[in-house]
Amino acid sequence: MTNRFQITSGTCLLLLVWCLFAGCSSASDGARAYPKAVGEADEGSAIQALRNIATAQTQAKTMRGAYTDFDSLVQAGFLDQRFAGSSPTLRGYRFAMTASENQFMVNADPPTQTGPATGSRHFYMDSTENAIHVNSSQPATKQDPQL
Repeated sequence: MTNRFQITSGTCLLLLVWCLFAGCSSASDGARAYPKAVGEADEGSAIQALRNIATAQTQAKTMRGAYTDFDSLVQAGFLDQRFAGSSPTLRGYRFAMTASENQFMVNADPPTQTGPATGSRHFYMDSTENAIHVNSSQPATKQDPQL
């Protein structure tokens, strides 16, 4: 019995390409979905960075008796080099922190001119609670809703 159909690598490639494009409603929908997904990933990264900063500050307070700035947290090994400086930028978010012996406050803000590949919401966290506050139009404060 002879096989009447022969599938070549070219046929498989053509079939794969067709399946990829047939699954999308249109190319423009896919083009719009990508920047949105990147922006959401940047926001998720900023939220995780705030949690890491809070953990680092807790360690600093426990070991040194005071909250501190980004450079001191990096030098102590509580945060990695990405957080060096007074206002580090990670994945499109600029972080600003004030710290004293008994409290800290940190904001994560997107650039003032947000592009399609950056998150758009602003975040805030401080030493009084383990909550992240969010504002969609301006730097967040403690009075903004919790995430």
